[in-house]
Amino acid sequence: MPQCNSCEGSVLRADAFCGTCGEPVPGGKPVVPIARELKTTGVQSAHEHLSGTFTPTAGTGASARAMAVVALSEPEAEERADSDINRTAIREREPHSEPAPVLPLHRKKNGTASERREEAAVLALQPEATPAPERDNSLQNMPVPPGPPILASDLLREQMRPSSPGENALRRTAVGLSAVGAVGVLLVGGVHPLTFVALAMLITMATVALTPMSYRGRSMALFLVGSIATGVALWQQTVTGIAPEEMILAGATILLSGSLLFRAYYRGARLARVAVTVGVISLGVWFFASGGHESLVMLEGDWQSLAPAITHMTFGLLALLSLMAFMDNSTRGGAHVWAVALLILYAVHIGLLVAGTVWPVREGGVSMQGPTIAAVLAGVVGTIVAGMALAQALVSAYQASSGRTKDPVSLAP
Repeated sequence: MPQCNSCEGSVLRADAFCGTCGEPVPGGKPVVPIARELKTTGVQSAHEHLSGTFTPTAGTGASARAMAVVALSEPEAEERADSDINRTAIREREPHSEPAPVLPLHRKKNGTASERREEAAVLALQPEATPAPERDNSLQNMPVPPGPPILASDLLREQMRPSSPGENALRRTAVGLSAVGAVGVLLVGGVHPLTFVALAMLITMATVALTPMSYRGRSMALFLVGSIATGVALWQQTVTGIAPEEMILAGATILLSGSLLFRAYYRGARLARVAVTVGVISLGVWFFASGGHESLVMLEGDWQSLAPAITHMTFGLLALLSLMAFMDNSTRGGAHVWAVALLILYAVHIGLLVAGTVWPVREGGVSMQGPTIAAVLAGVVGTIVAGMALAQALVSAYQASSGRTKDPVSLAP
């Protein structure tokens, strides 16, 4: 065991200094403790207090040994250079510096009185801001319609069962045909009471189409006015001596075209299929009553006999194509196409019929005067409008029967 050279006391090999006299032990590694700079104020810093180190002082050998152990076991952290500028002191020396106001992130709707007082104090500390330029508040002032939000299922149901289908198409068609028909009536009718009656019918249809009213009310009004115009035209045709079965054709055209449009609007409605069945039967009755099955056999060399035969066969073809309305609900079966084709074909058929009376094949045949032609022209417009209006009337009846009481008011011109 090693001994101290001064007092010859026994020491351990791990001892760096003698415990009796404090002299270094031979063979031991001397440890030089790092002395700290003393604070001028004489107050120990917080870092020194937490680390547990202390300033070495002259003393006994035990104190020297303790200093060496502490120096070995806990190395000193590097002192932070006090080169940073004390920004707090600089802010305190500024004459007009003020603390930044603290704004609340969220303001409660139902706050207590204390919270309201705190908010008022915070707002009082804030400097008065310059007023911002006025913004457009049109979106904020826009009225929000009452009711629950629109769901995806409602949109899908609206596509499958629309609330007001064909409204704009009916209004535009009524206004456009009424304007064209009015010009034609004035050109061919002349000054005659029947001409003024036809002109009044056309003006009434255009007025109803332009007047803001409900979907159901407009459809019923246009169907009524169109049917009256068609009735006046049929009355004049009967008086003139034209084939009386044209009354059946006009009724079948209105019924079948309206049913096909209704089938296109509501694919799964049974009422649409029933109405299409009645319309096809009515058109078939006219086809056989007018001799359409014999028209191609009794052809002559003039266009007055060829043109009606072609229109007869086309009516029969459209009646057969209308049976596609009984297809699956996933498709419209071309119902809207056959409806439009039927209305156009009816106008062409009446036009050829009137042209055959104006330019007859034989002298002394049936002829039409200007007022009668004006009434027939207004009747054609009335038939087309009545067919389209019937589809919307069926839609309103179907909605009422299925419990959908929605009846919007259209304000668009």
